[in-house]
Amino acid sequence: MKIYIDESGDLGFSERASPYFVIACIIVYDPHAIRRCFAKIRKNKLKKKFREIPEFKFNNSSPEIKKRVLSCIAASDVDIVYSVLRKDQLDPHLKDKYQTVYNYLTASTVVKCVKTLRILGDVDIIVDKSLNGIQREAFDHYLVNTMFEKGDISDLTIANITIDHLDSQNDPCIQAVDFIAGAVHYFYRTGDDKFLRIFRDKIKMAFDYFEGQQK
Repeated sequence: MKIYIDESGDLGFSERASPYFVIACIIVYDPHAIRRCFAKIRKNKLKKKFREIPEFKFNNSSPEIKKRVLSCIAASDVDIVYSVLRKDQLDPHLKDKYQTVYNYLTASTVVKCVKTLRILGDVDIIVDKSLNGIQREAFDHYLVNTMFEKGDISDLTIANITIDHLDSQNDPCIQAVDFIAGAVHYFYRTGDDKFLRIFRDKIKMAFDYFEGQQK
Protein backbone atom coordinates (compact mmCIF):
# COMPACT_ATOMS: atom_id res chain seq x y z
CA MET A 1 0.00 0.00 0.00
CA LYS A 2 1.32 3.42 -0.96
CA ILE A 3 0.82 6.37 1.40
CA TYR A 4 1.64 9.79 -0.07
CA ILE A 5 2.48 12.57 2.39
CA ASP A 6 2.88 16.33 2.10
CA GLU A 7 2.57 19.36 4.32
CA SER A 8 1.29 22.91 4.06
CA GLY A 9 2.34 25.86 6.16
CA ASP A 10 5.63 26.19 8.00
CA LEU A 11 7.09 25.59 11.44
CA GLY A 12 8.59 29.05 11.85
CA PHE A 13 7.45 31.75 14.28
CA SER A 14 8.22 34.98 12.45
CA GLU A 15 5.56 37.63 11.88
CA ARG A 16 5.00 36.24 8.38
CA ALA A 17 4.75 32.63 9.51
CA SER A 18 1.50 30.71 9.21
CA PRO A 19 -0.36 30.00 12.49
CA TYR A 20 -1.11 26.46 11.30
CA PHE A 21 0.89 23.50 10.03
CA VAL A 22 -0.88 20.69 8.18
CA ILE A 23 0.28 17.16 7.38
CA ALA A 24 -1.88 15.25 4.89
CA CYS A 25 -1.81 11.59 3.85
CA ILE A 26 -3.54 10.26 0.77
CA ILE A 27 -3.89 6.59 -0.15
CA VAL A 28 -4.33 6.25 -3.88
CA TYR A 29 -5.81 2.91 -4.95
CA ASP A 30 -5.57 3.73 -8.66
CA PRO A 31 -2.56 5.99 -9.39
CA HIS A 32 -3.40 5.99 -13.11
CA ALA A 33 -6.63 7.85 -12.34
CA ILE A 34 -4.68 10.64 -10.64
CA ARG A 35 -2.27 10.84 -13.58
CA ARG A 36 -5.24 11.13 -15.92
CA CYS A 37 -6.63 13.96 -13.77
CA PHE A 38 -3.56 16.11 -14.20
CA ALA A 39 -3.05 15.15 -17.85
CA LYS A 40 -6.64 16.09 -18.72
CA ILE A 41 -6.48 19.42 -16.90
CA ARG A 42 -3.11 20.23 -18.45
CA LYS A 43 -4.39 19.45 -21.94
CA ASN A 44 -7.89 20.91 -21.85
CA LYS A 45 -8.01 23.57 -19.14
CA LEU A 46 -4.70 25.39 -19.39
CA LYS A 47 -3.71 27.99 -21.91
CA LYS A 48 -1.07 26.71 -24.29
CA LYS A 49 1.74 28.74 -22.71
CA PHE A 50 1.05 27.10 -19.31
CA ARG A 51 0.83 23.49 -20.50
CA GLU A 52 4.56 22.91 -20.10
CA ILE A 53 4.77 23.97 -16.45
CA PRO A 54 6.80 21.28 -14.60
CA GLU A 55 4.13 20.52 -11.97
CA PHE A 56 0.91 21.65 -10.41
CA LYS A 57 1.06 23.28 -6.96
CA PHE A 58 -1.91 24.35 -4.87
CA ASN A 59 -0.36 27.67 -3.85
CA ASN A 60 0.49 28.65 -7.43
CA SER A 61 -2.77 27.58 -9.07
CA SER A 62 -5.84 29.67 -9.85
CA PRO A 63 -9.06 28.99 -7.92
CA GLU A 64 -10.52 27.33 -11.01
CA ILE A 65 -7.58 24.92 -11.36
CA LYS A 66 -7.67 24.17 -7.62
CA LYS A 67 -11.33 23.24 -7.83
CA ARG A 68 -10.84 21.11 -10.94
CA VAL A 69 -7.88 19.22 -9.49
CA LEU A 70 -9.60 18.63 -6.15
CA SER A 71 -12.82 17.56 -7.86
CA CYS A 72 -10.94 15.04 -9.96
CA ILE A 73 -9.12 13.70 -6.89
CA ALA A 74 -12.44 13.44 -5.03
CA ALA A 75 -13.92 11.44 -7.91
CA SER A 76 -11.02 8.98 -7.74
CA ASP A 77 -10.56 5.97 -5.46
CA VAL A 78 -8.66 7.61 -2.59
CA ASP A 79 -8.75 7.90 1.20
CA ILE A 80 -7.51 10.98 3.07
CA VAL A 81 -6.20 11.49 6.61
CA TYR A 82 -4.81 14.77 7.88
CA SER A 83 -3.51 16.42 11.05
CA VAL A 84 -3.30 20.10 11.90
CA LEU A 85 -1.03 21.81 14.44
CA ARG A 86 -2.00 25.13 16.01
CA LYS A 87 1.47 26.55 16.42
CA ASP A 88 0.65 29.07 19.14
CA GLN A 89 -0.11 26.13 21.46
CA LEU A 90 3.22 24.42 20.86
CA ASP A 91 5.43 24.04 23.93
CA PRO A 92 7.98 26.93 23.90
CA HIS A 93 10.99 24.62 24.17
CA LEU A 94 10.02 23.00 20.86
CA LYS A 95 9.66 26.20 18.86
CA ASP A 96 13.22 26.10 17.53
CA LYS A 97 13.34 22.32 17.02
CA TYR A 98 11.84 22.27 13.55
CA GLN A 99 13.08 18.85 12.49
CA THR A 100 12.00 17.19 15.74
CA VAL A 101 8.50 18.63 15.47
CA TYR A 102 8.24 17.80 11.76
CA ASN A 103 9.35 14.21 12.30
CA TYR A 104 6.93 13.69 15.16
CA LEU A 105 3.94 15.26 13.39
CA THR A 106 4.54 13.32 10.20
CA ALA A 107 5.16 10.00 11.90
CA SER A 108 2.15 10.28 14.18
CA THR A 109 -0.07 11.20 11.21
CA VAL A 110 1.17 8.17 9.26
CA VAL A 111 0.42 5.93 12.23
CA LYS A 112 -3.08 7.42 12.48
CA CYS A 113 -3.52 6.75 8.77
CA VAL A 114 -2.39 3.13 9.09
CA LYS A 115 -4.60 2.52 12.12
CA THR A 116 -7.68 4.29 10.77
CA LEU A 117 -7.60 2.47 7.45
CA ARG A 118 -6.43 -0.85 8.97
CA ILE A 119 -3.62 -1.09 6.45
CA LEU A 120 -1.90 -4.49 6.36
CA GLY A 121 1.07 -5.97 4.53
CA ASP A 122 3.73 -3.84 2.85
CA VAL A 123 3.62 -0.08 3.38
CA ASP A 124 5.43 2.31 1.04
CA ILE A 125 5.57 5.87 2.39
CA ILE A 126 6.22 8.44 -0.33
CA VAL A 127 7.22 12.03 0.42
CA ASP A 128 8.40 14.95 -1.63
CA LYS A 129 12.16 15.04 -2.11
CA SER A 130 12.65 18.26 -0.16
CA LEU A 131 14.73 17.19 2.84
CA ASN A 132 18.51 17.18 2.60
CA GLY A 133 20.46 13.96 3.12
CA ILE A 134 20.98 14.26 6.87
CA GLN A 135 17.40 15.36 7.52
CA ARG A 136 16.13 12.57 5.29
CA GLU A 137 18.08 9.94 7.20
CA ALA A 138 16.83 11.28 10.54
CA PHE A 139 13.26 11.35 9.24
CA ASP A 140 13.41 7.77 7.95
CA HIS A 141 14.99 6.50 11.17
CA TYR A 142 12.41 8.22 13.36
CA LEU A 143 9.46 7.08 11.29
CA VAL A 144 10.45 3.43 11.13
CA ASN A 145 12.37 2.79 14.35
CA THR A 146 10.66 5.10 16.80
CA MET A 147 7.04 4.94 15.68
CA PHE A 148 6.57 1.55 14.07
CA GLU A 149 8.95 -0.67 16.00
CA LYS A 150 7.81 0.49 19.44
CA GLY A 151 4.33 -0.94 19.18
CA ASP A 152 2.24 1.97 17.92
CA ILE A 153 0.71 -0.31 15.31
CA SER A 154 1.33 -3.60 17.07
CA ASP A 155 -2.29 -4.64 16.58
CA LEU A 156 -1.78 -4.60 12.80
CA THR A 157 0.30 -6.90 10.63
CA ILE A 158 2.79 -4.74 8.74
CA ALA A 159 5.21 -6.83 6.70
CA ASN A 160 7.68 -4.24 5.38
CA ILE A 161 8.01 -0.48 5.55
CA THR A 162 9.82 1.50 2.86
CA ILE A 163 10.22 5.26 2.56
CA ASP A 164 10.77 6.88 -0.82
CA HIS A 165 11.73 10.53 -1.31
CA LEU A 166 10.64 11.38 -4.85
CA ASP A 167 10.62 14.47 -7.04
CA SER A 168 7.06 15.77 -7.07
CA GLN A 169 7.49 16.91 -10.68
CA ASN A 170 7.61 13.26 -11.69
CA ASP A 171 4.79 11.95 -9.51
CA PRO A 172 1.22 13.28 -9.88
CA CYS A 173 0.18 11.53 -6.65
CA ILE A 174 2.57 13.74 -4.68
CA GLN A 175 1.09 16.74 -6.49
CA ALA A 176 -2.36 15.47 -5.49
CA VAL A 177 -1.51 15.35 -1.78
CA ASP A 178 0.00 18.85 -2.10
CA PHE A 179 -3.45 20.05 -3.20
CA ILE A 180 -5.13 18.23 -0.31
CA ALA A 181 -2.74 19.69 2.28
CA GLY A 182 -3.05 23.13 0.70
CA ALA A 183 -6.85 23.03 0.76
CA VAL A 184 -6.92 21.93 4.41
CA HIS A 185 -4.48 24.67 5.37
CA TYR A 186 -6.55 27.23 3.45
CA PHE A 187 -9.63 26.20 5.44
CA TYR A 188 -7.92 26.60 8.82
CA ARG A 189 -6.26 29.84 7.79
CA THR A 190 -9.38 31.52 6.36
CA GLY A 191 -12.38 29.61 7.72
CA ASP A 192 -13.57 29.18 4.10
CA ASP A 193 -14.28 25.55 3.18
CA LYS A 194 -14.83 26.13 -0.56
CA PHE A 195 -11.91 23.80 -1.38
CA LEU A 196 -12.15 21.41 1.58
CA ARG A 197 -15.79 20.57 0.99
CA ILE A 198 -14.97 19.26 -2.49
CA PHE A 199 -13.27 16.18 -1.01
CA ARG A 200 -14.85 16.12 2.47
CA ASP A 201 -16.44 12.72 1.84
CA LYS A 202 -12.99 11.21 1.20
CA ILE A 203 -11.64 12.28 4.60
CA LYS A 204 -11.44 9.25 6.87
CA MET A 205 -9.91 11.07 9.83
CA ALA A 206 -9.06 14.67 10.71
CA PHE A 207 -6.95 15.25 13.81
CA ASP A 208 -6.24 18.51 15.60
CA TYR A 209 -3.23 18.09 17.90
CA PHE A 210 -4.70 20.35 20.59
CA GLU A 211 -8.40 19.81 20.00
CA GLY A 212 -8.44 16.05 19.35
CA GLN A 213 -10.03 14.06 16.57
CA GLN A 214 -12.38 16.11 14.41
CA LYS A 215 -13.65 13.28 12.24
